[in-house]
Amino acid sequence: MTSSIRNKLLIAAALSVLMLTASAPAAIAKPNEFDTIVRHLETKYQAKKVHVPFMWLARFAVAVVHPAGVKSFKVTLFENLKFSRDTLDKEMQEVMRDAFSPEWVPILRVRSRDGQQVYMNMREAGSNVKITMVTIDKDQAAVIRATFDPDRLVDFLDNPKIFGISLGDREPAGDTPEKPKDEPLDENNKEN
Repeated sequence: MTSSIRNKLLIAAALSVLMLTASAPAAIAKPNEFDTIVRHLETKYQAKKVHVPFMWLARFAVAVVHPAGVKSFKVTLFENLKFSRDTLDKEMQEVMRDAFSPEWVPILRVRSRDGQQVYMNMREAGSNVKITMVTIDKDQAAVIRATFDPDRLVDFLDNPKIFGISLGDREPAGDTPEKPKDEPLDENNKEN
């Protein structure tokens, strides 16, 4: 074999090994919790996704503007769920337990007498907080994921403004103008 052919084979082999090692983690990586729950609702309960018009535009706007500290969100809506009310809560708890890593903390679990169910988990991600919420009501469901900055959310709640436009009807705390004090009338200016 000539040295140029051997060099080409060596380069091809090195590139092949590099491509295989780069793609291996992606192939064995566990899907994120949101996708795991969505897949469960689609397969186990034969749920149909509902298309929400212009959702891509809302997600883009949030990613650019970060209103109320929200940095990103994702919503998937479902209809026509087929499940047993007797086993739904147990199955959803199991899926949620398997989907979320130990850093996630369950903060809300509600099951009403009518069969409505809500599950919410959260975790810290640096200075941000991530939440994932699942709601199920009759034959409909929603899976929602959001990442937000809690400090900016508190600021927004204290003074709700987007693009400088106030969304509240009250003055922000600390910016309330003082009420004029009633001054006693002078004897000369006294009204009769």
